[in-house]
Parts: sequence; C-alpha cells; structure tokens
Amino acid sequence: MSNISAIVLRVSALVFALSGITSCSGGGGVSSPPPSGSTTPTVSLSAASVSVAYNGSTTITWSSTNSTSCISSGGGGTNTWGSFNTGALTSSISYIVTCVGVGGTASQSLTITVAPAAITAFASGGTNIVRVTSDNSLTIGSVISISGTTNYDGTYTVLTRTDTSFTIAAPFVANDATGTWQLAGGMISGCSSSGDTDFISLSNIPSRFNGVAPFAVFFDATETATTPSTPRPFHDLEYRWNFGDDAGSLSGTTWSTGSRAGVSSRNAATGPVASHVFETPGTYIVTLSATDGTNTVTNECAKIVVQNPDDVFAGANTICIGAAAPLPVPGSDGCPVGAVAVLQQNFAEAIGTYAQTGKRVLFRKGDTFSTTTTASLTSNGPGTVGAFGNGANPAVRMSGNTNILKFSSATTPEIGDWRVIDLELDGMSGTNTNGIVADGGFKNFLALRLHVHHTGGGIIEGTSILDWWINDGVPSHAGHTLYEDMAIVDSVISGIPGCNDAGPVCGWGIFLAGIRSVAMGNYIDNLDDGGTHTIRSGYLVKGIISNNTLARPGITQLVIKLHGPTWCDVNSPAGECISPENASVGPSYTYTTNTHPLGVATPLSGYTEKVVISDNQIIGGAAPWAFSIGPQSAAHDERVRDVILERNWFKSGSGGRLFMHINSSDTTIRNNICDMTGGIDFLCVDIAQWGTPGFPPANVRVYNNTFYSNSAGDLYGVTIDSTATNVSVINNLGSAPLASNPVMISGTGESGFVGSNNLLHNQTSDLFVSSTPAAPGDFSLNALLTNPARDAGAKGESAVPVFSDFFQLSRPNNAADIGASESP
Repeated sequence: MSNISAIVLRVSALVFALSGITSCSGGGGVSSPPPSGSTTPTVSLSAASVSVAYNGSTTITWSSTNSTSCISSGGGGTNTWGSFNTGALTSSISYIVTCVGVGGTASQSLTITVAPAAITAFASGGTNIVRVTSDNSLTIGSVISISGTTNYDGTYTVLTRTDTSFTIAAPFVANDATGTWQLAGGMISGCSSSGDTDFISLSNIPSRFNGVAPFAVFFDATETATTPSTPRPFHDLEYRWNFGDDAGSLSGTTWSTGSRAGVSSRNAATGPVASHVFETPGTYIVTLSATDGTNTVTNECAKIVVQNPDDVFAGANTICIGAAAPLPVPGSDGCPVGAVAVLQQNFAEAIGTYAQTGKRVLFRKGDTFSTTTTASLTSNGPGTVGAFGNGANPAVRMSGNTNILKFSSATTPEIGDWRVIDLELDGMSGTNTNGIVADGGFKNFLALRLHVHHTGGGIIEGTSILDWWINDGVPSHAGHTLYEDMAIVDSVISGIPGCNDAGPVCGWGIFLAGIRSVAMGNYIDNLDDGGTHTIRSGYLVKGIISNNTLARPGITQLVIKLHGPTWCDVNSPAGECISPENASVGPSYTYTTNTHPLGVATPLSGYTEKVVISDNQIIGGAAPWAFSIGPQSAAHDERVRDVILERNWFKSGSGGRLFMHINSSDTTIRNNICDMTGGIDFLCVDIAQWGTPGFPPANVRVYNNTFYSNSAGDLYGVTIDSTATNVSVINNLGSAPLASNPVMISGTGESGFVGSNNLLHNQTSDLFVSSTPAAPGDFSLNALLTNPARDAGAKGESAVPVFSDFFQLSRPNNAADIGASESP
C-alpha cells in the first residue's frame, strides 16, 4: 500500500474482521463531551460532624444539580440527593460522592476524623506484656499508636484483646494511668500542603492506611482541583509520588519489567492514581506533588503503617505444610518458631483446612503439591498463602482440568484482605483451568510473585459471576459489588494453550476488573500465538496497568483490551438489559438512547474510567493490533473515558498493523515510543469509532510521541476517522528511512482538530543517538545543534501540558522538543 486511502481501507477491513473474533462475553472528574447547551453537574457534600469519637458515627448528606444519578462510596443509593450513616468508625476515613449528568461528571470528597480513644488503666499482663484498659473493636495484629503517656508513647501491635482491653509488648511501668490510642497510619493531624496552594488544591486519598505485610495501597489524587479551574486536571497536571520505601521489594528497588526495566524505581510513580506494595514492616510517609508547569504543590500527609506478619500470625496462627516427609520443623528452614507443622500433599485440602481468618499458610519450597479439585478461600482475612524455606517456589499441579484457586463465593460477598505469594500454579495444559479466579465479591487481594503457566487462563476477576449472583434471586447471594483494591504484581503468566482463527477462544493472561485495581511489574507472554488478550478489562474504575512486559497475544487478539460494561437498549423491559450480550438488537440500540448498565454496574457510572496505562513494554506477535480502548466489538455500546497512556514502548510483531486503537473520550497519549519495524502495516494511533452503537471518540490528545519504522512499506503516525471530535496532535516525531510514502497524520475528524509542530524526518542520524534505534535509549535525541526536533515544539499559548519525557526528565529544557525524548 502506498497511499492514505489504502491504509484507511486496510484498517477498516481489519476492524470488520476482528469484530466477530475479539468479542467475547464473560468478564463482563471529566466526562464525555456534553451536548450543546448542557450544564456540568455540581455536588454539595456535608456531615453532621466532621469529627467523631472512636466507635462514633455521623450522617453524611449530599445534593447535586444538573445530574441524573449519584453514587457514594459510603452507600445511600443512587439518587441525585441522599444521605447515609457512617456506622461505627474506628479510624479517619474519606468519602466520595460522584454525580453523573448529561453535561458530564462531578465529584466531591469529605474526610471524617476519628478522635483517639481513651485509655483508663495500664497493668502488667505478664513478662514484658502490658494490658491496656480501653473499650475497643480491635483485632489481633492491629497496629495502634499510644500518646499522652510518660512511658508508652509509640506504635504497637495488638497481641490479644477483649471488648474492654488489649495487650501490647512492652515492659510494665507503674506510674502511667491514662492516655489515648488510635489505629496507626492515616492522614497526619495538622498536616497540609505546601507551595502554590492558591492555585492547586491537592487531594490524596489512600485506599488503606495499615495492614499486615505485604499489602498494596492505591493512592487517589483525582479530586485535585485548580484555581483558575483546569478543565482536565486528571490529564494536564503532572503528579509525582514518592512512597517513602527506599528498601523496595524482595524483587529489588527497580522494576525488572516494562519499558525501562532495571531503571524505573518501585519507590516512585507518576499520574493522578498510583499504587505501591509495602513488603517491609515499618511506618512510611508518602509524598505527592503536582505541577501545572508554573505552580507546584507538595503534600507529605499520608502515613502508612505496615505490620510484621510474624507478629500478626504468631505461634499457631502460622501453619507450615510439607508435601511429604520429613515433617517441617518450627524454628528451622524458614518455618517460624511456634508454628503448626503438618504434612498434606493435596493443595485444595490444605487450603480448605487451614486458610482461615487470621492464619498464614506456608507451603514448603522445593515441594510439589497436587490437586484435582479447586482450592477455595472463603474466610475473611487478614490471611496469607505463601511459602517457606529455600529453593524453588512450591509447585501446585492441577490434574483435574479445573480452576486451581478461587476466592470468595456466592455467600461471601464482603470478605477480603488476603495475599497469595511465591507459588507456582501449573494447569498442566488443562483448557478449563485458570490459575486464580474470583467467585464472588472481594476487597483487598494481592497476588505477588506468582508463576502461572499452562492454564486455560491466568488470573481472572470476571464481572459476569457477580451479575449472576445479583440476579439469581437467592436471598443469601445478595450483596455482591464490584471488586475493590485488587493487585497483581511481579508475577509471570505464560503458556496459555494455543488458539487460532478456527479454534476455541482461550483464556486471558489477566482479566482485571474492579475499583482501584492494578497490574504492575508482570511478565505475560503466550510464547506463541496462543491465548486471547494478554490483559483484558471489562470494567475498571480507577485502575493502573504499569511497568509490565506484555507479549504475543492470540493471533486475532490484543495485548491490552479495555472496555466498559454493556449499556442497555432503551426498549429493555424494567429490570432487564437487552444488549448484544443476550439478544439480537436493532437500530434502537445506539449511544444516543441506550440506558445505564445493570447488575454490578448499577450504582456506578457505567464507564471504565480514570485509568493510567504507563511504562509498559508491549511486544506484538502474529496478532494485527496491540491494544484497543473501546467496545469489545462493533455491535456493543461499552464506554471508556479518562485514560492516560504514557511512556509505553511498543515493538511490532510479525503480524503487526496497529498499536493503539482509540474509541474513547478524554484520552491522553503522550511520550510513547512506537517501533513498527518488522510488521505488516505501520500505524501507531488510530482514533476511530468502532461501530455505530457506541460513542465516537472525542477529546483525544496525542502529544510528544515518537513513531519509527526501519522496514520497507509505509508509516502512518496517527489516523483520525470522520466521527472523531476535538482531537489534538502536537509535538510528535516520525522517522521511516525505508518507507515509500510516510505520513504523520491522516484525517481531521468531524470538528475541533488541532495539529501543529509535528515533524517527519527520515534521516535518523540527524535525530537520535543511534542511527538504527532498537532500544528506548536509542531514541534519545542527540545533542547536535542542527537536530530538527530540538526546541521545535509548540510554544507560548500553544504549548502542551507535558512536563517530563519518556525517561522522566523534565521538559521543556529551554524550548520544548518534538517526540518522546527531551534533549539535554
């Protein structure tokens, strides 16, 4: 192909071909552009009291204007106004109310502060044990801070407790009688932001403040506001995080996967949402800063307290399991002193017997465990399933062609706080096998350093099972909501059984769904043309996919597929959702009249939104597309908005044609490197509506990306179809030395197009530090004064809000450069 019309026809044909293949049911604030004359919603939020005593409660009330529905993190229904009682509070907490209307989305947050609880007496509880008299609802292993005393001020782990007292490890001293205590962690009292606070009001809401190591915390800055108002603070401010955790992880201080493997720090992140796994006991102060390029504000107010698992799971609360003799010996080979030692070769039996509330179940390294049935985690945490000893991680072999491990169930929708660590899960090529699968609602799950292989699917958090329990009419199955705070980190998923055009649809490497869910530092590679999508998400509300290496999806599938829940035909009967998921829909099925999704999506916005996809290495294979943001097929209305794609490194595979298909609104694509060498066609970004039922793309920003190919053929940087509105393509760099007809931009959309300061230059030695770039560092701009990309970016009022480059170096340096790299 050698002209623009040919490549557009080719992409259109590819969309048509994929529409019947990539559609797969199962998993299943800035808004999309408002109609002319509409008004953005507003939210007012208040509390009867913003400060309560320990175990006290208060009532929170909200109202809104220009909205059609609202959702509160504390409950209270979906009306445009409402209230709820917080119930007994034991630690300070923030609530968020989000309202949706024709004119967009608005949110408001409110923090309720819980005062310290009173201590009325201290007494000896034994050698180096103090009994503290105070009414409480603590759990064993809770981390508390005591103040107002002479001898006991500090942080402690609760060893035992009753409703009126608890014990801590400390020498007893007789001269203290009173004081106060509170749960450790939280927003530091009296702490405030510093810097240009007249211009930026910084918000930082951690998902949790304490827990037993290891655990993941999701940090949310999406309520940050500016004065004067910035229309897109999610996109146009640069947020930088430092987690105060210099020690890092057992896996090292840098990520070993992603676009800058071995360089990207685990202790830092950028973006309006971030996440970190705390593995080492201690207290951590998290720093957040935000800048608009002129004004900067910093906040060091979030304190995270990490409990020692040896304290929380002391003595018989830890079970060491061997597959065969010899029996584990507590106090040696990594099995903790006082632990229970057992032999149990059957993995499902071991989990069913020992994985209970407050327990740590450790399997011996070097041993092989087997099962023919699924192991089930159905008790509330805190709990850990992990490993002890030396050598290879414990191997679990599934010979029954079913799921290896599942969490939750129809009757346990509110359990959570489990971590599964350091296991090998082998499906033995069973096509009906998943490594880990959700079977009901769950909160706070961490999969860390797992190796899942030769399974039909890897780690699956599907939403269809939640909808099933919600709709089956069984009273004991009520209460399921979208998963919260799910994290899959530092894991390897490979060997998904092969699929092809005529074969079965195999499972995903990860199906990621939920509120505040993340996939970080993973290596997922189908090794051949097997599997379907490497990562798929059917409903993600505030999510992160970062620092992963993702490779070789199924031949007609995608490295990343991101869509929302399916909207309903306007003619659906009350309480039912008619959609392409369950019926043949007609012309009435269109985004202009479709109604809100039901099931688990009912209380939420119905959009996958506020997602950051960053710092990933994306490796293509035989599949033509790398990833798609938009509906799962041309027949679906599944909405996505507020997505940032930055600092990703794309490398084409043998079948590569397109890296990024964008059918979403309010999407920013910046500082990415697209290396299209070796593919069939060479297109980095295609902004196009996929089928008429769904929203056309709108408000898409393509800033400071580098497009490159060293293959013969064509290169197209960005194509924009006729339905897209308000697309900006600025400061992008293209180079294709062997291309016959390279083009930077094809199409301008329906309206609102802005294109400027884009450069196509095919002499690579003029641009990069390497004339044949292959790795990210090779795409750094050289320091030649004659480099046409240096200082050639948009300036003044046309300057784009991009304040660092692919390598996280500040920009602009002098004037802004073009492309993903800012020259020194």
